[in-house]
Amino acid sequence: MSGCFQLPLVRRAVRAMRIEPAAQGGVFRRRLGLTPLIDVIFLLLLFFMLTSTFQRAGELAVSGGDAGTSAAGELPDLIVKIEAGGALALNGEHVDAPDVPDRLSTLHDGGAQRVAVSAGVEASVADLTLALDRLAQAGFEQVQVVRGAAVQ
Repeated sequence: MSGCFQLPLVRRAVRAMRIEPAAQGGVFRRRLGLTPLIDVIFLLLLFFMLTSTFQRAGELAVSGGDAGTSAAGELPDLIVKIEAGGALALNGEHVDAPDVPDRLSTLHDGGAQRVAVSAGVEASVADLTLALDRLAQAGFEQVQVVRGAAVQ
């Protein structure tokens, strides 16, 4: 019996491994279990969720700070104050809405790089977002949003 398999043990092992003989030729075919497949799918899902980034290209990096402070200790080149209804004041001068993109482009082309943005009490988050979008379109990359009674 040393090189020979006992038929009842083989049948029991076949049943335990879910291996069934095919109808033709005695070739064994194994059933595919769904549990390992689901495990692999969840591992792939977990891998892609952990390795993906949720930062969109073209976002404007904004640093926050208190009123009167600057990230590098330098004064900003441009001070933008957002007022009620989304009206903007650039360096203390009120600018009409249609003229804002041209004025921002002119200031950026003139060498302004650092921008401090302050939202007034009545300004909404939508007004702040619109102002930040306009600054990004004009080419400003160093933008700091200040809170409180920022520069007037």
